[in-house]
Amino acid sequence: MPEREVPLPALLPRTGQVIDRCFRRAVAGHGLTPTSIGVLGALAEGGPVSHRELAARLGVVPATLTPVVDALARAGSVRRERADTDRRVVRVAITAAGRGRLADATAQVERLFGERVPAPPAEHEPIVREYLIALVGALGGPAPAGGGH
Repeated sequence: MPEREVPLPALLPRTGQVIDRCFRRAVAGHGLTPTSIGVLGALAEGGPVSHRELAARLGVVPATLTPVVDALARAGSVRRERADTDRRVVRVAITAAGRGRLADATAQVERLFGERVPAPPAEHEPIVREYLIALVGALGGPAPAGGGH
């Protein structure tokens, strides 16, 4: 069936899969995964947080996040630090190297998508943007922050 004839509810997941594959390839070139770039982005935007808070921000269980944070810590992209007020609390913070890695990977994603994804006509962009934001909200995902990736 030609793409123009595929019902929109079927076309959306197909589009998402293609976007996901491209995104994964772009960040993999920087030794990152979608989850690890999500960790770096959340820490860059929100500062140091506990492992549990970080997992909640990303919508994953803490156990899923542990190997990701471990790998980022080994690479020097994040560090774990004890809270001054309660030494039992460990916060995860992004490092300068992590910020650089995030910036490089984000720039690569933007280049890739900028080169390959056709922009909607200027008059349609607000409509497309609002539709995509509504989809994310309706399907239970976090609202996009700052229009970035």
